Amino acid sequence: MTWGKSKTYKGNWVAGKRSGQGTYKVVTRGEDSITELKYDGFWKNDKKEGKGELLIRETSLTGEMQEARIQTGTFSKEQWITGYEVRHITVADPPYSFVYKDSNMSLKILGDAGNILDGLKVGYFFSFTYQKGKVYKDVGVGDEFSQKQFSSFIKSVEKEIKPHINQFEKLAQKL
Repeated sequence: MTWGKSKTYKGNWVAGKRSGQGTYKVVTRGEDSITELKYDGFWKNDKKEGKGELLIRETSLTGEMQEARIQTGTFSKEQWITGYEVRHITVADPPYSFVYKDSNMSLKILGDAGNILDGLKVGYFFSFTYQKGKVYKDVGVGDEFSQKQFSSFIKSVEKEIKPHINQFEKLAQKL
């Protein structure tokens, strides 16, 4: 189905509503930018519901990328619930935000997109937040912390966070 010139949906329908697997695309033009949105995943009653991937890109009218965001995982009633989110804002410092969350753990890192794990080990990051059960670690630029102790903490959770960091880096390449 196509609405006007800028909205399309290709996928399954139930009783006139997007339901099941489908891909929705929309392009909107603002005063000084163009936003492209693409959601590929599951729908229920015209809402994102279940596994999917949402990609949003905002570019200036001259074609320069300003912001891009990708969310993968589970959506419920239009909201991203669990999985991965990577944001790249070209004018921000740091330029990248990485988030992973599920029912057991959350991980958030602000920094650059390359060699994230190595950067954590040597203190090259903007902020790091980890929570799993009662274990909570939150360290950011300007905080007083021991790099040696932080490196030891990173080594203690490395096996757990490494697959998520690898996924962050893969998703950042899509942006």
